[in-house]
Amino acid sequence: MNQTNKLYDAREYAESKKLPFREAVEWHTIKRLVGDVRGLSVVDAGCGDGIYSRRLIDLGAQRVIGIDGSQDFINQANLKNGGYEGRINYHCSLIQDSQGDGTNDFVLGSYILSYPKSLEEAVRYCQAIASHLKTGGRFVGFNNNPLDIFRGTRYLSKYGLQKEMQGNTEGWEVIYRVEGMKDIIRNYYLSPETYEEAFRQAGFTHFTWVPVELDPEVQDRVFWKEFFTGQPPFIAMTAEKS
Repeated sequence: MNQTNKLYDAREYAESKKLPFREAVEWHTIKRLVGDVRGLSVVDAGCGDGIYSRRLIDLGAQRVIGIDGSQDFINQANLKNGGYEGRINYHCSLIQDSQGDGTNDFVLGSYILSYPKSLEEAVRYCQAIASHLKTGGRFVGFNNNPLDIFRGTRYLSKYGLQKEMQGNTEGWEVIYRVEGMKDIIRNYYLSPETYEEAFRQAGFTHFTWVPVELDPEVQDRVFWKEFFTGQPPFIAMTAEKS
């Protein structure tokens, strides 16, 4: 989440982290790409209630800065910060307006790059991300999949998710309806080439799209067949600050 206006309920969104796709696909993919974080300094961009900030500390990160544009989310994160004091610090700011000190090892961005509506906006996000990273620092992102293009609605309700879009026009809405949330999540479509150009202009190299993966410990593989038929709704990305 990375908006200053209250687009949806923070508590409802936090509860959605318990849905099947969150753990088995989202967190598994992020954890695999993040790798060994022991002793590292991390920025959790679009931190929500801080669930991944806390998990990164549990994996051995030295410190985490959590940033989110919703004060409701920051309040939730601080309420859940018991035992992590001094290791996680939360700040309320739009990611694209934040300015880092260039000392962090990597930035995790969960869905934050699903919000820009144009190349210019995407560049602004990427430049802000770069400001938090030291030279050679990495970005790991989890995002709406720009390779998943259709018109209408994909019903993935058994996973707690529905996705609606109207093709691949730059800036058009991508709507998610998530189980347990009364409000929709409104993202925007940008082409893969637009994302790649935004990272290039912001000074990143080695940009790579990474397909999401299912946690190999999940026993019921048949259950997940629909999610991975064609292009999954989400994708991951990595890049390095040059």
